[in-house]
Amino acid sequence: MVPGRALLAATTAVLLSATLDAEQSTAAKDRVVFMAWNVRNYILEPAQGDDGQLEAPPKTEESIAAVVATITKASPDVLGLGEIGTRRDLADLQKRLKSAGLDLPHSTWVDGADQSRHLALLSRYPLTSVRHETDAGFVLGGLPRKIQRGILDCNVQLRPGFDLRVIGAHFKSRRIVPDFDEAEFRRQESLVLRRHTETILKADPSTRLLLFGDFNDAKNSPAVSGLLGRPGSDTAMTLLPLTDSLGDSWTYRWEESDEYSRVDFIMVSTKLRALVDRRRSHLPRSRDWHKASDHRPLVLTMKIPTS
Repeated sequence: MVPGRALLAATTAVLLSATLDAEQSTAAKDRVVFMAWNVRNYILEPAQGDDGQLEAPPKTEESIAAVVATITKASPDVLGLGEIGTRRDLADLQKRLKSAGLDLPHSTWVDGADQSRHLALLSRYPLTSVRHETDAGFVLGGLPRKIQRGILDCNVQLRPGFDLRVIGAHFKSRRIVPDFDEAEFRRQESLVLRRHTETILKADPSTRLLLFGDFNDAKNSPAVSGLLGRPGSDTAMTLLPLTDSLGDSWTYRWEESDEYSRVDFIMVSTKLRALVDRRRSHLPRSRDWHKASDHRPLVLTMKIPTS
């Protein structure tokens, strides 16, 4: 190739590459990926209960590596987490993700009644307000109770003047306890959470509200269905029917009974529902998913106006 043509070809290649990069950058800016995941005891030090008994062993390095790999593959802009240990544990995950190429510099952690497992959030975008609810409770069995992990509540500024309000919860497990009915405990937690979301949407029905969580119950249970509200009302929420590449919708495997079920959900308000990119929203599927957690993550892609 003659020098002039070589220079022209090189210049054209550079311009084409720059154009593609610009197009990819624009495409990235008009979509935001949210990921919700119970990462199963992301705890670096053994967690002990009030009685001194071991509640959760430290997470293994193999499991931590699987968590980091799963998250970085999905590359979320906002990451809602369940079963995080201490603030130090959250910072550890944040640091590992950054080392793997995913920088989520903004964070928040909920100090709920359960001192072993916490809700948390990591975000590429700034948090404009944080208002977690940790004191809300109810009476069950004649005794006052609290939502064990509290309610995560914060605004994420996706661009100036465009916020996403994120609510997170993790309800009581299905393990039987002698003090109360565990299903009724979840129903009471659900009533408190529903009042919380209703208050937000009654005050401003245009709120772009996203609710995520491990609710430890089925879609048609009172604990889950009760969170949706009255269809067509200003305070109604929509449950997203996420599936994996094979069409399966299970999110949790209970090892003791070898039972697969759907207990993790993402719900959106009416204002946010129109922005959901259903084609790009899914449950990731991989052969080694169980190395990271007994739950599978949920991925939601939202189309965000750039102006």
